[in-house]
Amino acid sequence: MAVAAYRTVAEDLRRRIDEGEFAPGDPLPSRAALARHYGVGSNVAAAAVRVLTVEGLVKGRAGRGVFVRERPTSGTMARSWTQERLQGRLAVTAGGRDAGAVRGADSGHDGRTASGHDGRTVRGTPRSTTGEAPEEIARRLGVPAAEPVIRSEYLLTRDGRPAMLCVSWEPLGITGGTPVSLPGAGPLAGSSVVARMSYIGLQITHSTETVTARTATREEADALDLTPGAPVAAIERTYFAGERPLETADLVVPGERFRLAYEIPAEPAGG
Repeated sequence: MAVAAYRTVAEDLRRRIDEGEFAPGDPLPSRAALARHYGVGSNVAAAAVRVLTVEGLVKGRAGRGVFVRERPTSGTMARSWTQERLQGRLAVTAGGRDAGAVRGADSGHDGRTASGHDGRTVRGTPRSTTGEAPEEIARRLGVPAAEPVIRSEYLLTRDGRPAMLCVSWEPLGITGGTPVSLPGAGPLAGSSVVARMSYIGLQITHSTETVTARTATREEADALDLTPGAPVAAIERTYFAGERPLETADLVVPGERFRLAYEIPAEPAGG
């Protein structure tokens, strides 16, 4: 059985990418240029590029063309219940090397840069708005539905690539009217939830996380530079002062770039 022309074109483009003729970040030739090069129609060239897009080898950028994607990495995102964890520090490692623990990385960051031991960086800039708590968020925060909350959204990047998408909510009744009402502003801009709450006299005692493996939504895929349907780790996290929830957040981590590693301290002997 003859192989469809578009598959033959896709196979050769895949080979050229594998051999480095088109490096990560490079644009592919235009559909017209591919059609001329392979002696096929423009529709065949377009179909070949769609195959590579589905495979995650290339990604289209509106108004700019189609570009070769970075290959997936196997970095580790460390999350723990040690004192560092309760101080809002996030460690990102790759290839066995620590890329740095980033202050406030999953609890509000003002766009400052934190450098790791290998010179890599993580950035995040929150966008905060005031609104009513959706029913599920109100349940997680232990407040009535439609309670006023501060909603903050930010994207963390590592070496210029998206590492985590985060949306957090804090009851306005807790931080409203205080100097730390916005994670990215005030005297503790960019500090952790723990530090910000401590500033107004609230001591965070513990946090909970629930992790779900699922596919990225279209919005998440666009934000994290993923192919449609790519796997992600979705983390539902809540900080508590005793039994009182102070902040809750949804964190989304690209499954093809990171694995999550949890460090949980053992109970003291005889405890």
